[in-house]
Amino acid sequence: MRDRLRLLSLVVTATVLLLAGSAVLVVLGIFNGYLHWDLFSPEVEKVLYAVFASCVALAAFGVATSFVLGIQEVVSYFRRLTDRVVPGSPEAAALPVAKKRPRRSYATALTVLLVLLALTILAFNYANQRVLHHRLQVFKLIIRDQMAQLGPRLASEVAGLKGPCTSCGTPTLEQLLRTMQSLSFFRSATLYLPDPQDPTVLWRYPTSNGCVNCGETMVMERFFVARDLDRAVQLALSGDTAWVEQMNRDPAFHWYHLIPGTGGKNRAVLEIWGNDNESFRDYEAGAKAAAKHADRVH
Repeated sequence: MRDRLRLLSLVVTATVLLLAGSAVLVVLGIFNGYLHWDLFSPEVEKVLYAVFASCVALAAFGVATSFVLGIQEVVSYFRRLTDRVVPGSPEAAALPVAKKRPRRSYATALTVLLVLLALTILAFNYANQRVLHHRLQVFKLIIRDQMAQLGPRLASEVAGLKGPCTSCGTPTLEQLLRTMQSLSFFRSATLYLPDPQDPTVLWRYPTSNGCVNCGETMVMERFFVARDLDRAVQLALSGDTAWVEQMNRDPAFHWYHLIPGTGGKNRAVLEIWGNDNESFRDYEAGAKAAAKHADRVH
């Protein structure tokens, strides 16, 4: 009997540990999905999913085994109680009395589990912040390298524009923006031009609802300056670049590339928004090469 009880206790303990491990993986998966952690590579995520599925499968078998062994022990106990033990006999007095486990032990174990889970989430979140900082560095290194390659051609196309108007875009300028948009770490690329007639107005190319990846022809759009980002672009076009330079240093997936003009003013500003869901592990080598190239240039 004691051997079977030990087996039952071992199975129950193992099942509880497996269920606890599965719960931890589920909570980490929820935080990973909602906070967009970039701690785990796709290969590691596949391994974690496999570990989670294995824990759930083993826990299910553990629950079934515990149920069967528990029924067997209950039946065996009642059989011995009714067949061999007479109330008031010495055998009845010799039966072991089950000790009640204090409820505080369960509350303490649950508290410890919750504290460990909270500490684990905080530790992963801190690690993700460090990874996010590194991802931003890689993103901005790649942007600088891309602008070093495409910037001169973009500047020559902008210099050739007669002026901002609805149909003033060129096929080459459209192709350049489509090329940028096709990059996986780009979310959008918008070119801003000043309006020579009205300082409170800007032109953007393509339009705010323009589809860069579809087959529609890009057109320019005239709009009034209203947002803070529009004001920053407006100041950069007039020669005051402090605001956009500050935003380029901010921890965010965006970049403002200045296209110089004449008279101390900028001819245009290219606003780039990066894809914050992109994994930049694949671009690590490219970022290092871009950093070395930037060091040689400077």
